[in-house]
Parts: sequence; C-alpha cells; structure tokens
Amino acid sequence: MKKKNVGIIGNGKWGKKIINELQKISNIKFVYNSKNNFKNYEKEIDWIFILTPDRTHYNITKFFLKKKVNVFCEKPLSIKIKEAQSLIEFSQRIKSRLYVDDIENYKKKKIRINKDINYIIRTKRDKGSVKSLLNRLAYHDFYLLSEFLELKKIASVHVSNSKKFLQFKIILSNKKIFNFHYNISSKIKKHQINKISLDKFKNNPMRDMLISVLYKKKNFKRNNLDALKCIRLINKISKKIK
Repeated sequence: MKKKNVGIIGNGKWGKKIINELQKISNIKFVYNSKNNFKNYEKEIDWIFILTPDRTHYNITKFFLKKKVNVFCEKPLSIKIKEAQSLIEFSQRIKSRLYVDDIENYKKKKIRINKDINYIIRTKRDKGSVKSLLNRLAYHDFYLLSEFLELKKIASVHVSNSKKFLQFKIILSNKKIFNFHYNISSKIKKHQINKISLDKFKNNPMRDMLISVLYKKKNFKRNNLDALKCIRLINKISKKIK
C-alpha cells in the first residue's frame, strides 16, 4: 500500500493525537497551526487535515477545496448551516473528497434503540460553556443516532440547563423519545447510549477511521449528510438554551 501524502493545519491537544496516528500510516509533508500562512502550502499532497478551532473550519476548507485537495475536517464542518452546505455541494461538484470526523462510528459498538424512551448520558470533569457541549459532545451522539433522528420527524424539543449540565429531550412524531444528559461536574467519566458503554473498546477507532478515509472505499456522501444533520440539530437546540 503506497502511503498518501498529507498536510496538517492545527496541532493542538486533539490535533497531536491525530498527527501521532497519521505518522504511522501516511507521509506528513507539513504541519502548520491556524496562524501560519497555510496558503503557501507544499503542493504535492493527497489530503489536507484541518484540526483547527471551529470558527476557522469554513475558510480553510473552502481554500483547499478550491485547490482540488481532498479535505478531512474536524467537526463541525462549520457552525453555520449555509456554510457547511455550500462546502459539501462544492466538493461534490468538483469531485473532491470531503470528510468530517466521526470517530465514534469506529468503536464497533451496536447501538440498541428502544421503542419508547432512550437515554444518552455523558459525564466528565470539564471546562467550557454548557452551550459548547453541543459541538463538543452532543455532535457525536447525533451522528451515532443519525438514522433515528430524522429532522422532519421531530415533533418537539425541550431543554433545561445550568452552568454544569445540559439536558434536552427530543420527541419524534412517532412518540419515540431521546433524553440527552451531559454533566461536566462529575469525577466519573461515562458515555452511554441506553446503557451501552462507548468508553471501553478493543480497537483503535482513530486509526481505523483514518485508514478508512485515506485508503478504503468510503461513503463520503453519507458522512457529509450526517455532518449537515448534526449542525442542523445543534442550531435547533442551541436556540432553546437559556
């Protein structure tokens, strides 16, 4: 297997973890942070990895897509729905690949959905605003549950929050309920969907995701649609947070 040539924008805490795995499976041509003049990048790359703060994703992704470079972007693709949609449509039009991080899909966990009430729980000790939990944590659960959370079937959304937790309930038109609870004041780290733990897994989901994106046939369209759905859900719920 011939290794792909990749470039990287962003080398923060999460970025370093991805870089560590990419070193084993690809040829890293350069690593810039978001303040570098990335427009003077080395040209001979197959993929660019954008691991920068959320607010920078749109402009950097747009720049590299215009250069017809395949793009792997950290979630979310953009905090604005129209921007994310325009990037997806543009990548499809020019036939460049665009992929948004969905690492939880690679933990090889079978999610069971109940007929009536479903519980999604995540607890940890963390900093940051409660509203930011939507992009930092809830985003992952939204794509894991993507096939069940059809936007047109959402009948209502109910939100309650404090400085330390965020709770919201999504009720579908078929009466199925999804209860989400995120607590960032707990000493115990936990991530569960209907008591199925996503904290423990036997494989290396990050490496599996990166190998799949770089070297295997992927359903990029499905990934893009899920990414867009996540942003739409986040926007819908964020409007209800006090």
